[in-house]
Amino acid sequence: MEIHAIVFDFDGTLVDSNQLKYNAYFSLFPPDERHITTIRAVLSEIFEQSRYVILEEICRRLGGREGGLPENRVRTLAGRYNRIVLEGAKLCPEKPGAEKALERLASEYDLYVSSTTPENALKEILQFREWEGYFRGIFGFPHEKSDTLRRIMALENLKNHQVLVVGDGESDRISAMENGCRFLQVTETFCFEELDRILEKHD
Repeated sequence: MEIHAIVFDFDGTLVDSNQLKYNAYFSLFPPDERHITTIRAVLSEIFEQSRYVILEEICRRLGGREGGLPENRVRTLAGRYNRIVLEGAKLCPEKPGAEKALERLASEYDLYVSSTTPENALKEILQFREWEGYFRGIFGFPHEKSDTLRRIMALENLKNHQVLVVGDGESDRISAMENGCRFLQVTETFCFEELDRILEKHD
C-alpha cells in the first residue's frame, strides 16, 4: 500500500494565499454595499471555482449596469485579477515548513501540483519561488482536478491507493474520492509533520 505520488493543491496548501485571492475580487469593483454584498455572496458559494467562473457569476448578478458585453467584462476583470494575484502569490508567506518538506519529499516521491490557478500563472509563481524543480508536473486551469489525478496515475502507471492528495479545499477531497485516492485535509493548524506521519504509516 506504499504511496508513490503526492499531488498538492497550491493556494492554502503550499502558500498562505487564500485571503489574498479573496480580497482581490473586491478590489476590482466599486466599494459600495451593492457590489460588496454581491461579491461576498458569490464567493461564499463558489470560491473554489476558477476566477473566470467566479467573475462571470459576479457580473451576471450585478447585471447590465456594469456596462459592456459580459464576456468582454469578464475577460478584462480576469486580466486585472490575474495581475494582482500573480504578484501577491509570488511574495506571500509559504505555509510553515512547505519548502523544506518539498525539498525532502522530492527525493522520495513523485510530486505534482494541481490547482485552479491558471496554469501559466501557476508555473510563473513556482518558478519565481524556485519551487518548479520539485515537481514532475504542474497542472492548473483549465484542467479539472479529477482529470488531472487520472492523468497522473496514467503517466506514472500507478494504482489509486498509491496516490495521496494534499489540499485544503472541497475540490481536492472530491477529486481524491472520485479517483479512489488517499486524501489529507489541510486545515488552519496543519503542519507538514502530519504528512510525514501519513507517509510513514503507509510505507
